[in-house]
Amino acid sequence: MKKYALLSALFFAMCYSTYAQVSFESKAQTSDKPLYEMEFSPRLKLNGYVNLGGNDSKTSQSLNLNSANPYNPFKDKNADANMYQTQLAWKTTYNGFEKGPLVTYVEGQWWGGPGAGGNLQLRVAYVDYNHWHVGQDWSFFGGGVPTWCNTLDWEGPNSGTWARHLQAKYYTNFGKDKLWKFEGGIETTAQYLKVAGGSMPGQFSVDPIFAFTKYAQDGSFARLAFMGRSIRYTKEDASNTLAMGWGINANLKSKLNDKSYFLAQGLVGSGIAGSYTLSGALFGNGGATNMYDGIYDQNGNFKTVPVYGGSAGIEYFFGPKKNLHSNLVLGYTNMSYNASPLSLVQSKVINDNATGDFVTKNNEATTHTALTFGSINMLYDVTKITTMGIEYDAGTKQITNSISQSSMVNRVALGLKVGF
Repeated sequence: MKKYALLSALFFAMCYSTYAQVSFESKAQTSDKPLYEMEFSPRLKLNGYVNLGGNDSKTSQSLNLNSANPYNPFKDKNADANMYQTQLAWKTTYNGFEKGPLVTYVEGQWWGGPGAGGNLQLRVAYVDYNHWHVGQDWSFFGGGVPTWCNTLDWEGPNSGTWARHLQAKYYTNFGKDKLWKFEGGIETTAQYLKVAGGSMPGQFSVDPIFAFTKYAQDGSFARLAFMGRSIRYTKEDASNTLAMGWGINANLKSKLNDKSYFLAQGLVGSGIAGSYTLSGALFGNGGATNMYDGIYDQNGNFKTVPVYGGSAGIEYFFGPKKNLHSNLVLGYTNMSYNASPLSLVQSKVINDNATGDFVTKNNEATTHTALTFGSINMLYDVTKITTMGIEYDAGTKQITNSISQSSMVNRVALGLKVGF
């Protein structure tokens, strides 16, 4: 009872702190604006979940679909609540330059439960000035926040390109009414590089990206991004060499009517699944729970991992005030591992069972891992910056070679967010 009373008190305290954003303006002025403007914004998050089985109960902050283990299905169930991802954001705008404002932005989050350190982690930090954007931000291979489906699950469909990378890009709007946008630049993703088997590559990655977005007056858009990437790896003679990866990402948002809109995303490429998807970059905990950029096969040859996938979702708003809204999201991701079954087990890409069924019953040169995702939720906006909701997430991980083996994951998520 004490735990429920504490959560209830916390809920009401959050609801009354909804206008916690603090703004400052300098006394010094330009011709029409303050010389400096600053904003300080907290975001409080209360997360709860009931893991109904199928995924690793030790890493259940998200559905974590890729942690499902078809040859050794997880049966444990658990539930928990925490305030992971409680965040702080600080934005400063300097209006003293002729070519426009210079904006700096820093966003951090606390991660870890009571007694676990609660470390403050850097999420986003960038400088933006005169069409240049430099720092750590959401990858512009994806489209950032506007392209995300509105789910409580942190991971979402496994094809989602939602990782945060160090980047330098140039952007500009053009065309009639400035409804076209171009973005071009580079990102580095060395810290997220996921390689199975053999020697770990040197920490090096430079990925050129360019993207075009076409906006509509009603907020709809279509976006297409292209990427090439370099992966440095170590050969058997201990020398370093480069392998090339590539990717294409497409996003679409379409307003259906005054109460609903449609979002879709598609991804195809090779050598990008571990670094450019949220599931690969942030929620891979090693071994078979990872999505990989590359692998070493049974002959010691390095190969990038082909991947394709996509997702689609609809959000519908109820009533004249539109405080109550619901989302339905479906997704699919497929990765191809071009190595023998034994090699994949030895490099921990796949966990075999005690009787060795994956190795003994499969003999094809390529193994496919398919991830099928579904989510439905109901959200209620208490105020403009306070949202609470409940969500059901489910999915299947299927491993296919000569035979197929699958395992299902499902959970219920609860959430409350207050802040920017």
